[in-house]
Amino acid sequence: MAGKATKKQALANQQALSTLYKASLPLIFVSLLRTWYCNSGKSPLIKIISLHIPCIICIYTLEKTGRPTYDSKGKLSTVGVDLAQSGGLTDIMFDVIYLSLIADVGVILFNTLWLWWICGIAVVGYGGYKLWALKNMLMPSSPKTPKAKSTTPSEPEKSKRQMKREKRGDKVQIKYR
Repeated sequence: MAGKATKKQALANQQALSTLYKASLPLIFVSLLRTWYCNSGKSPLIKIISLHIPCIICIYTLEKTGRPTYDSKGKLSTVGVDLAQSGGLTDIMFDVIYLSLIADVGVILFNTLWLWWICGIAVVGYGGYKLWALKNMLMPSSPKTPKAKSTTPSEPEKSKRQMKREKRGDKVQIKYR
């Protein structure tokens, strides 16, 4: 029973990487082939290769950090980063890869890079949104001061317990010995 969770995570990481390769490599190859075959000159091919650089970097990073390693006896030595985690850098890398593959489908079907530019703008916009949220989390804005001062000082809100005590305070209480 010892190490069952690590073995399960290692198997899940291997399956995730296998699925990633089965989905990404054929699409990338076909989009490069379509660009090379349908467009004359090296400029479109250089453009599409340079647009694939972030996708390739993400695949390489996921491979290096997520692939489990085994020793010479076949025992699991390192599990790797959990590729099924959500909300972290791993999730963002998978999103970049999936957007690249969607753009590759656009290249295959329509022979244009417009979907690449739309996905690029979406990635930059999403990154800006995340950075803005991080900035607001790390450096909260100062509280706003009221423009006009009121003549009556505002009292802090009272809790229910305080309100009940004040309400009971008006009643005459009888103490028994």
